[in-house]
Amino acid sequence: MKKTIKTVALATLITVNCQWSMVNAQEAWSVDQCMAYAVAHNHQVHQKELEVKNNQMDKLSAIGNFIPSVDGGVSARYGFGRGIDPETNVYDNISTFHNNYFIEASMLIFQGGSLVNQVRKAQANVKMGKVALQEAQDNTALDTFQAYIQALYCMGTVRMAKQKLAESDSLLYKARLQEEIGMKGMADVAQMEAQQATDAYNYTHQQHLFETAMLTLKQKMNYPMEDELLLDSTLLDSPVMEQANLDLVEKEQVVNLALAGNPTLQKSLFKAQAQKMESRGAWSEVLPSISLYAGLNTSYYKQLHVDTYPSFKNQFKDNYGSYIGISLSVPIFSQFKGVSSVRKARNSYRIAKEQYEEQKLELRKLVEQAVMDREGYLRESIQMEKKVASDQLAYQVTKRKYEEGLMTSLDVQHNAATWLESQASLLQSKLTYFLKCRLVEYYKGNDIIQQ
Repeated sequence: MKKTIKTVALATLITVNCQWSMVNAQEAWSVDQCMAYAVAHNHQVHQKELEVKNNQMDKLSAIGNFIPSVDGGVSARYGFGRGIDPETNVYDNISTFHNNYFIEASMLIFQGGSLVNQVRKAQANVKMGKVALQEAQDNTALDTFQAYIQALYCMGTVRMAKQKLAESDSLLYKARLQEEIGMKGMADVAQMEAQQATDAYNYTHQQHLFETAMLTLKQKMNYPMEDELLLDSTLLDSPVMEQANLDLVEKEQVVNLALAGNPTLQKSLFKAQAQKMESRGAWSEVLPSISLYAGLNTSYYKQLHVDTYPSFKNQFKDNYGSYIGISLSVPIFSQFKGVSSVRKARNSYRIAKEQYEEQKLELRKLVEQAVMDREGYLRESIQMEKKVASDQLAYQVTKRKYEEGLMTSLDVQHNAATWLESQASLLQSKLTYFLKCRLVEYYKGNDIIQQ
């Protein structure tokens, strides 16, 4: 009978391990592959890429203000009735045809310093757009990373719940056999049946949580919902020391690296620079502007039904003229719009500076918290590995004594629950430590997606 019981238990565990081995044998996605896919298919990232292109066009337009603009045109007009005869300069009842041609170049020389400031603002916007794109890519990758860790945790809890259910099935089978030969009573069998039902419910519940976590991960990745996505479960089975990052860098050093290159903080800095250029350019509404222009023109005139007028060629040549000029525009009173624009732009710049300083403080807090969490979860994981080993040993001893009639089923259930809880805690702390390690590396300036 003991051989039969051991054979059933061994067959159950082998079935569980074989099923997971078949899943792992298929192509599995690592966390870096999932993050790279998410960044490549994220709609917000695509929007930021287009915004960068628009900012580059704005910069090109601002540079173009230093280049003269050239306009040309042609007009034709028929006149009937009373009009001025260009030969006699008196009114007469005539029918005429006028044809004018012109080309003119104009250039804004000075506009309160706004020309240079517009270029500088456009340059700051281009830089801000690039770091905003990097920020969107990093945020997408980090969100995917967290969703991946949550899905991996649920995968581990499903595995543990399935193994626990297999253990309960084996113990229930043994209890029923022992009841038949008089070694156990009905109460022991009823308790085992209740525990088996509880474990079956927990296994179903963990499967639901895993499916929900996978759904969230696919949404973060913009992955087709109908396609299967398998995760690399190597991290679930590896000891924490294999994943340990022993590079215990000082928190202040990580903070300095983050302040120097974090895209979120850089975006705030470039925004402040753009607002500074905007405040300088606002003076163009209260300062004079100077423009330079020059052009060429000619015309052709003919009174209808009269054949004595010079030809088009001769008139086009004889009526040719050119001009050059300069204009000065001085704003005298603009209903306080100029002064209001200057003050509003100055306040916007001050707001941007305050936001930048606030962002620096927030980033410092996040970096220090990440470094502290990384070291804390490492210590927790090491201690939890020891606790899991102790709880496993206690469960095995209790299980053996139960089979010998020295322990009750409640003792087995209690030790099994303690072992399962410590396994779940170890898995959570180990995965969280892995997440914090990658987060600290990101704050140090390394790419969040490792190739």
